[in-house]
Amino acid sequence: MNPLLRQFVGPLEAELAVAGFVRRGPVFRYFDPEGNGIALYIQRTTALRGEVEFFINAGVLLAPYVRYCCDDPLRDAMPHHGVWNHRLVGFSDHTFSLSTEADVEHAATIVRTWLAEYLPRMKTWLGDTDTMLATAEADRERALRAGAEQLASGRYQPGAWPDGHWSADLIRAYRDAERGDVDAVMDFVDSDPDGVDPDSVDADIVALAKRRAAERKG
Repeated sequence: MNPLLRQFVGPLEAELAVAGFVRRGPVFRYFDPEGNGIALYIQRTTALRGEVEFFINAGVLLAPYVRYCCDDPLRDAMPHHGVWNHRLVGFSDHTFSLSTEADVEHAATIVRTWLAEYLPRMKTWLGDTDTMLATAEADRERALRAGAEQLASGRYQPGAWPDGHWSADLIRAYRDAERGDVDAVMDFVDSDPDGVDPDSVDADIVALAKRRAAERKG
């Protein structure tokens, strides 16, 4: 590992370990007892000689969906498997570049500041689909306001837009499946249940809904 990157990653790993994260290579993962989790990924990019460039991606993982996506979530789950995804804003747009020790400290400050705000928030979302959907709706409304303000002023306003992107339909479908609401799930699938690809996420959601409905009847 590049010495500057090691200097950045070492303290971050120690801080995240206190919060319950486990590092495997460039990915830090946290899981609650039900299998909901958070993933942070340091994604290296092509850089000029003598520099280290990377993105930092974050994702909130919904237990039944990440189990569908990954045979071993503890080893394989990535931010893109999340129902909320975000790429942190770095030095220039979303890129972090390390060529000096001052860059390391700057990057660490950005990440610590973001984690101080968002890590407690992400943990409150874990497994709570109603809270996630309420937050997704609030973020949607905030984005609409920010877009209207930008259109009116002609200027981009940093901080006006919410962080991250929600997969609200997927969250809602898994919420309804956990409740055993097969009819609501079929509205999401929008297909004859006999015609659903057995390997698709739609089939996984339908199967979960039917299991939960049978459990409630039994």
